[in-house]
Amino acid sequence: GTAAILDRKVGHTQRTILSQPRFASHSHTKGGGLVPTIDGNLLLGPTAVEVPEREDYSTNASALEFVFDHHLKLNKSLKRSDIITYFSGVRACTFEEDFVIKTSDYVANLVHAAGIQSPGLASSPAIAQDVALLAVKALAAVAGRAIQPNAAFDPCRKAPPDLRGMSLEERAALIRRNPSYGRIICRCECISEGEILNTIHSLVPVQSLDGIKRRARAGMGRCQGGFCTPLLLEIMAREQQINIAEICKSGGHSEIALQPTKNAAVDCASEGAGSAALALSAANNSRRQEDYNAG
Repeated sequence: GTAAILDRKVGHTQRTILSQPRFASHSHTKGGGLVPTIDGNLLLGPTAVEVPEREDYSTNASALEFVFDHHLKLNKSLKRSDIITYFSGVRACTFEEDFVIKTSDYVANLVHAAGIQSPGLASSPAIAQDVALLAVKALAAVAGRAIQPNAAFDPCRKAPPDLRGMSLEERAALIRRNPSYGRIICRCECISEGEILNTIHSLVPVQSLDGIKRRARAGMGRCQGGFCTPLLLEIMAREQQINIAEICKSGGHSEIALQPTKNAAVDCASEGAGSAALALSAANNSRRQEDYNAG
């Protein structure tokens, strides 16, 4: 299904979740809803279209048009220019039309929670309890003994500082303690360097730009990383002590940079612009072929 995210500036126009029903006269009766998010954006969709490929995350103009036109009936103030990004996801469907909640028969330490689809919103609390029990059983099997609850476990996690949600006085006090919170990296979402450093040095550190985007919302705003991406690359390379060319957008072969432009200029001068361009093209084609073979 395809979903669209609208600019935060129109979030105030919708305070409740609404859905426009489609009846049996249509070939597709589902179509998501108009959903205010906890971060202030509006979410449109998703659609519900069957696809043959299980990793088909492609989007197209017709799906996006349907998502917008279908929900425009619920909020007449929306404009296409309010859309800041859109994406598609794949639901793990089953021919049995039933939930698949069990440990894997083939992969150790893997628990399936598939085939959920639309009922997942209401079922997720109970599904979480079932998955927790399955995880405890799997751990007990590995340990060869019963797993006892940790009486000292604190289920309440202290949230990291959220600069955007603080008062001016709270911001000033935080910046005095840690000046990195005074350097704004993502202007759209008002995300500071301190918040980004929290994600990089957390117990489960981020490994990509999209990881920072999901954890700290840097790059989630109107420009979708157009201004902050170079700064994020610089911070990740510095803190993780890696080359900028090693940083990926979302894992795999999704590198943002190939090499410093100074090196590229030297290559062009020594080998000729045509040779350098052909070399880069050949490298990209080789990488695409590797991805195709792996997929």
